[in-house]
Amino acid sequence: MHALYNHSGELIAYQYQNALVHPENMQVLGLVLGNCVFDQRARVLGKLFQQKVYNLSGEVLASKADESMPIPDDLDTAGIIQEAWKILVLIKDHSCAWVTAKTSWAPYSLAELIYAF
Repeated sequence: MHALYNHSGELIAYQYQNALVHPENMQVLGLVLGNCVFDQRARVLGKLFQQKVYNLSGEVLASKADESMPIPDDLDTAGIIQEAWKILVLIKDHSCAWVTAKTSWAPYSLAELIYAF
């Protein structure tokens, strides 16, 4: 499990396997398939590479911690996998546009995109 942070260094999500989960209630907010990042409605939000999530314009949405965190004992891993599958079956095209990484942060964070469901 890896933490994802916004431009201010605030924790905005965890990546558990391929699922993006809320840091407080562990609700599945999105999915990483290959290096494409999808929201709960299976919309492409961007790409994950070089330890960052980029929007389709190449601006940074989140940075990913290098080190893995221990999985909490009470984490409902089966529930997370089930919720991730619900997103997965909605994805009809998992190809993503080419993204050229920029060093600038987007005017909005990944949290603003995935929390708005």
